[in-house]
Amino acid sequence: MNLLRLLSLLISLSMSIFGLVPTTLSRAAFLQTSSVLVSLASNANEFQTDPRGFQYKVLDPGTPLASPLQRGQSVSCSYTLTLGGFEGGTAQKVDSSKGVLGDKPLKFPVGVGQVIKGWDYAVRDMSPGERRLLIIPPELGYGNNKMGGKIPASSTLYFDVTLTEVGKVPEFNQKQLDWLKEHPE
Repeated sequence: MNLLRLLSLLISLSMSIFGLVPTTLSRAAFLQTSSVLVSLASNANEFQTDPRGFQYKVLDPGTPLASPLQRGQSVSCSYTLTLGGFEGGTAQKVDSSKGVLGDKPLKFPVGVGQVIKGWDYAVRDMSPGERRLLIIPPELGYGNNKMGGKIPASSTLYFDVTLTEVGKVPEFNQKQLDWLKEHPE
């Protein structure tokens, strides 16, 4: 839903809630109501900053899980990685699970370092079907390292990610449990 449509809907809703019709609403009251609603609608489009250092915006909340994802739990994610912003404009598409032959989601155990830290953190908080835009700073991405000739050192990474599948919670042996204790997130 675009911002203008959302704003129009919110104004109409507020008018019906307060028993106002456009002909009885003074210009000052209309402008005041509109500015409050524009502010609310604008905030809905802003990115949230996670305390661990990445930013995200939920585009589709998906289906909530009964319990959070566990470290080591298998997940699959559909994604597109860009540099310089999100797709469109001057952003450079670097990698994607979506190719000529369709979508091939990336499957990995979450929270155990098989992907960059920013992904481990963000995906653990997601629900099946959830789609997010992620802004991952270099320290949660590839740091000062170049990657694959396409990603310069110290790059901020822009991901459009959808959690497509969640596997079973793994049963760890003692060696694996010890490793998890020695390597906290």
